[in-house]
Amino acid sequence: MMRKNRLIALSTAVLLVVTLFAAGCLPGNVAPKETQNGEAVNERYPLTVTDDLGREVTLSAKPERIVSLMPSLTEILFALDEGGRVVGVTDWCYYPEEAQERAKVGGIFNLNAESILALEPDLIVTGNSDALAETLSFLEGTGIAYLVIDPQNLDEIELSIAKIAEVVGSPAKGEAIVAELQAGRAAMTEKVAAIAEADRPSVFVMIDTESLFTVGEGEFLADLISSAGGRNIAAGLGSGYFEMSEEKLFELDPEVIIATFPMRERLLARESWQGLQAVKNGRIYDVNGDLVSRPGPRVVLGMEELYGAFFE
Repeated sequence: MMRKNRLIALSTAVLLVVTLFAAGCLPGNVAPKETQNGEAVNERYPLTVTDDLGREVTLSAKPERIVSLMPSLTEILFALDEGGRVVGVTDWCYYPEEAQERAKVGGIFNLNAESILALEPDLIVTGNSDALAETLSFLEGTGIAYLVIDPQNLDEIELSIAKIAEVVGSPAKGEAIVAELQAGRAAMTEKVAAIAEADRPSVFVMIDTESLFTVGEGEFLADLISSAGGRNIAAGLGSGYFEMSEEKLFELDPEVIIATFPMRERLLARESWQGLQAVKNGRIYDVNGDLVSRPGPRVVLGMEELYGAFFE
């Protein structure tokens, strides 16, 4: 219920911002501060937004020095043409190529607090995990704003892009990206709707090189699988990410196995798996793990790659 309420509230906020922007109905005492892509960008700071932990985050001015602590958020910032204001990223932020030129502040789970503070950011964007929450505790009392973005499905990815666009002062660009994603999703929905339920394959997604770590319900990757026309065999076993037993894998016997790391040949050769129909039929596919695991602007490309594995 809390997530549903948050989604409704965020949807309303984004719609209001877009409507006001499009209609030119921003407060009369706010003058154009700069231009961006040929459009006037109105100064709306100080700006207060609510992040995905329900925290109210206030920015006194447009952020000029941003540190991104998640690859998906780095991709969003660069897609918004705001990469020039990104001064620091994690070791895993290697897309787009320009992101590799930014200062590194450590891995997602072993961030370097001193490196982050040395960059003097006025905004930090981050995901949500116990490890990150513990690491970011050093920010309390520093006055540095940090925004937690944690989308759990495709709709929330679009809302997250709109929220970040609002925060960094690029609402029009955010609106364009969201519109493009929505068009891609609509095209995929039309393609999948033409496929009979009986022809939609049962799917196991393997997101670890050794264990049977997979995704159940309540995560955007699960949403991605169903949107691409697959039936996730782990959907009824739990929520979030968890490890499935090999016994359960054989019991459910998926028609398709998706590997988010290059594992196809190894899995096909695994002696104990020769009884699985996905192995017998050669239906194990390596996919681009970044496209299906990063809730960002390339998510439709991940959906299309999954669709290709399921039906082409």
